[in-house]
Amino acid sequence: MVPIKCSICTQLFSNQWCQECETDAFNRDFCRWTSDNRMIDGMIQYTQLHAINSLSYLEWIPFENFDEIEYRTRGIFSVLYSGLWLEGPRRKWDDIDGVWLREGPIKCALKKVENFDQTMSQEYLNNIMRYSQCFQGNYVVDCFGITRDPNDPPGCYMFVMMLCKENLYQYIDKVKGYILWGDIVIILRKIIDGLKRIHDNGLYHGNLHGGNLLIENIPGGVDIRISDIGLYGPVNKLASDIYGVLPYVAPEILNGNEYTQASDIYSFGMIMWTLSTCVFPFEQDSLDSDLATRIRSGLRPTITNNTPSAYSTLMKRCWHQDINQRPDVTELRDFFNNNPVLNFNNDRVVSEERINDNGIYRNPIYNGNLINFQ
Repeated sequence: MVPIKCSICTQLFSNQWCQECETDAFNRDFCRWTSDNRMIDGMIQYTQLHAINSLSYLEWIPFENFDEIEYRTRGIFSVLYSGLWLEGPRRKWDDIDGVWLREGPIKCALKKVENFDQTMSQEYLNNIMRYSQCFQGNYVVDCFGITRDPNDPPGCYMFVMMLCKENLYQYIDKVKGYILWGDIVIILRKIIDGLKRIHDNGLYHGNLHGGNLLIENIPGGVDIRISDIGLYGPVNKLASDIYGVLPYVAPEILNGNEYTQASDIYSFGMIMWTLSTCVFPFEQDSLDSDLATRIRSGLRPTITNNTPSAYSTLMKRCWHQDINQRPDVTELRDFFNNNPVLNFNNDRVVSEERINDNGIYRNPIYNGNLINFQ
């Protein structure tokens, strides 16, 4: 039976979480660990002291808790490894012994970033603290904590994250155009659920594209989660820098305006187009200042003739030039959950011409870069 009260103070649990006792336990433990970086210690401690459940904080995880470290790939701003976390994250409360049980060993992704500088990376760390309520749970790629390989140069740290098999670009390449409209709707529903969780916390993603949508195979289909929430770009980025994949960046951002939740909706519209065609937006164009100028002036990719009218109408609203004309996540969720016109024929193949091409996932710039075309 799941306990409803804390065994220490007897106060009622909130989501299996006793705010007062957990905060006291975190405080007592602060002297027992350090990352050897004052700013990182402060950031981890902040997430722990402001945690509202077992999914909303980060841990410092000693590197000796990992085994079977393997290199996987290199991105523009990070290097990705995998490893076996022997203890695993805290998941279940043992009311008899009054301790949290861990669910390890589990396979994790280890995202190595460099240049944690005592002055330049404060903006990056502030972003992590703002987004800590969205780091774990449904619809997002879990970020459990931070570790450091003692053999790495100073300034290198690793985010310990849920390991997923592939991103949306890679998934599209794998299905080679044999993607069904019904499957597309299911994928988009899950993306919207994740985006709604972010927006409901008064936040925005800021870098939504296929490389940040990670997929796992589950019985009866696929599960898709949003990654890099608050973690995109280099650790020494400036608040004024724009990072992303140009076709997914909203025109108002390219004009130098601040990011908003409506800018995420624009990116979602471009994801709708990517799924409906199995093609990267503007794949015949150079991702340069000329394309940025045309996007600012209203250029959008051509909608294919086989796209259902309800789908294309919603997609055009999402990428509307006027941010006030774009739907919010609640309207999108209601549309995908309740609209009978989205019950498409599951026998229909979206894009047969994709069967023999070279694939959408062939260039690292499709996973994000510094955009400076103003």
